[in-house]
Amino acid sequence: DVDCDYNRLGERRLRLPKASIVSTDDDSGKSVFPDIVVHRRSVPENLLAIELRKAANHQPVEHDRHKLRAMTDPHLWHACRAGVLLTLARKGVAAPEVYVGGVADAAYSEWLAGRLREVGL
Repeated sequence: DVDCDYNRLGERRLRLPKASIVSTDDDSGKSVFPDIVVHRRSVPENLLAIELRKAANHQPVEHDRHKLRAMTDPHLWHACRAGVLLTLARKGVAAPEVYVGGVADAAYSEWLAGRLREVGL
């Protein structure tokens, strides 16, 4: 059983059974929770972690970058194959970043930026 409640506008908190794994630990031992995770339950395999932020967000973007570096680090348990940071501007996505193997990947980031431009985002 998963029980959701909303503790702040736009933020969700999950109550899961004890011993449920819902996070990936980064190198400092802190739990990180991505905004969206795409995974296969049957294997288990984490495919993609997505962090979304508004362009007007005044919190440092480095926090989201650090989370994605940790979540895609192949040396950490249950690492995602890829991570994406999308900064949402008023009229589209500003500066998408793709992370693979624990680092930002410039080639994939540029590829994603091109695809988003093609569809008008």
